[in-house]
Amino acid sequence: MDVNRRTLLGMGVATLAVLPRSLSAATLNVPSVASLELTVIVDNFANVFAADFERPDISVSSPDPAPDYHRTYAAEWGYSLHARSASPTDAASKSVLIDFGYTSQALLNNLALTGIDPATVQAMVLSHGHYDHFGGLDGLLATGEIRPGTPLYVGGEEAFCSRVRGIKPGASSFGAIDRAALTKAGIELIVSGEPHMIAGQAFTTGEIPFVTSERPRVPTAMLPGQNCNRALLDPSKRDVDFVVDDAVHELGTAYNVAGHGLVVIGSCSHRGIINTVRRAQAVSGIDRVHAIVGGFHLVPPQTKAQALETVAMMQAINPDYIIPGHCSGDVFIAAASQAMPDKVIRSVVGARYRFGRRS
Repeated sequence: MDVNRRTLLGMGVATLAVLPRSLSAATLNVPSVASLELTVIVDNFANVFAADFERPDISVSSPDPAPDYHRTYAAEWGYSLHARSASPTDAASKSVLIDFGYTSQALLNNLALTGIDPATVQAMVLSHGHYDHFGGLDGLLATGEIRPGTPLYVGGEEAFCSRVRGIKPGASSFGAIDRAALTKAGIELIVSGEPHMIAGQAFTTGEIPFVTSERPRVPTAMLPGQNCNRALLDPSKRDVDFVVDDAVHELGTAYNVAGHGLVVIGSCSHRGIINTVRRAQAVSGIDRVHAIVGGFHLVPPQTKAQALETVAMMQAINPDYIIPGHCSGDVFIAAASQAMPDKVIRSVVGARYRFGRRS
């Protein structure tokens, strides 16, 4: 790729001057966690030959081989991440499942191979209402292993609206969340655009405002009134039957790792990954960013110029690590790897990324 590193560095310095800092008054009182382990359950890329490595502030473990050679990790277009964290004062870990991938087959297969028991999940987050992030949920609930009363955090009523693939009426269906399945499983549904603490240790960003130049285009549309309550939608969306998505309901999830700073998870980042990071900083009042993880939505219809601009803005934030996956795009991954070779780590299905205190 023809990327000039000096140019990217220059863009990063220039961008630093215009990126807003976090708010001085935090929205939430966010505690620190002594340790955080992220396991990739569903992503586009599987590689059983991924290398293990360890540094003072991160440990990366490649996927464990399946005990039965007939089975292997399933990679698919979608995303699901499991987070296990422990506080400095309590060794008991908290288990959170973020998103559910495209199919229940991949989700359940990979949960089993990673040894993660759904019965231990204490909270769940759905980043947004796209099928490649909630498609595996029905199959997970159907197992009966998710305990009744487990909270599921969703960023707004519009996450439930039926969607189509495309931005013109008549486009093919992109599905809808099965609300009846959630009720049958006894899930505690928390629908809010406000930030929330998750299992006492993580937090959601709540609604993510545009505070940088990022303005991603979302290649889907929603159908107000179909599978969602019009009265609970934004007034501008209540009285129409077709709305091109602006992903205003999308959530980021974050942790504050003691001594290192925020680990921010932008599952698909339709509101912009830098906007997501800035929102996490504002909500928590914590500026330092340890890692940025997830899908950064820099695939088409986003352009090469947008991908390179995002690289420059990440350089300005200067996280310790970047773990791009899902919809981050080859242009971004290649450019970021060239500009920040010691920071970029590829997201691999079944891999574990451990931050903070080691057990």
